[in-house]
Amino acid sequence: MQPVIGIVTKYFNQDTYYGWSWMRISNNLRYALIKNGASVLGILPQSEKLCFQEMDEHDETVMDENEKKNFVRFLSMCDGIILQGGINSCYYEEFTAQYCYEKDIPLLGICAGYNTIIRALGGKTRKLENLDHEKPFEKYVHGLTVTDENSLFYSIVKEKEFMVNSIHQYVGDVIPPCLKVVANSSDGQVEVVEAPEKKFYMGIKYHPELLCDCDKKQNDIFTAFIKACKH
Repeated sequence: MQPVIGIVTKYFNQDTYYGWSWMRISNNLRYALIKNGASVLGILPQSEKLCFQEMDEHDETVMDENEKKNFVRFLSMCDGIILQGGINSCYYEEFTAQYCYEKDIPLLGICAGYNTIIRALGGKTRKLENLDHEKPFEKYVHGLTVTDENSLFYSIVKEKEFMVNSIHQYVGDVIPPCLKVVANSSDGQVEVVEAPEKKFYMGIKYHPELLCDCDKKQNDIFTAFIKACKH
């Protein structure tokens, strides 16, 4: 039976388009998961709020017990969870990162999802002053070096140095003790973190879902994640 992977939706407000707000899911992520043998479920915040935070910063909002109960009901339907990239990070995403860590539910955080994992577990991120590396239309932007050859990440990609894309403004600044840095970018920023004691708990700064059709090692990240969700 195919594992069910939940993608936590991201809030997006587009005032210029009839004032509509959206809860979004990356179609690239949905595709990467389904093509590798998973079923996908979108997970929405169970809140009466219409508007959510629009920044990629720690969100001080606290979930009430009813909202937690309803949200966990949907998290528990999934064999694994994805925290996706985007321009904001909301409190229900931090709750997801904490919940999955405590319950040892496989979790993959990408870009803003990487930021969320770090903040949720007590770390800090910072905004880069120089955004010259932010090149969303380029396939490969900078190098990545694996710093821990005993890591889960290295066991998946099986290469110590390779090129990745770059579409972000924040980087990990203070990494919580429960996470291990396993790869850095060519300019010395933390690129990949993981929780060694968990089945699969990983934050990746770049976007492997945008490379999964042309770069086997990036696609292998999704196959490994889906495999972990089967156990």
